[in-house]
Amino acid sequence: MKTFQATWEDEESSRQVELVVNYQLDSTRVEINGVTPTRVTFLCPTSKKPLRSVGVWTDGGRRMLVKQAIEAGQLHPLAGGVAEGRKVEIRHDAVAPRSDAAPVLQA
Repeated sequence: MKTFQATWEDEESSRQVELVVNYQLDSTRVEINGVTPTRVTFLCPTSKKPLRSVGVWTDGGRRMLVKQAIEAGQLHPLAGGVAEGRKVEIRHDAVAPRSDAAPVLQA
């Protein structure tokens, strides 16, 4: 199973929903096995600038957001993006550490 992160731009509700999508590929199709909303950013309806952002921690909140994403037709474009090579898994071991990154401090 592979994973990628996507953002659903919900213009009707003036928000952005960050999603983690679990999928698998076979020779003929992309199968989405799960979608987990992780964060919602509320936007100003006129300027579209972020007002506040909250994490999605409860199962009920995640189910509600996934249902809304399905009803808005957001899952088909995600699968299409994987099939066309626009959405790819980023392996953690493929990312080299930055030399200017702040060190982790131990208490």
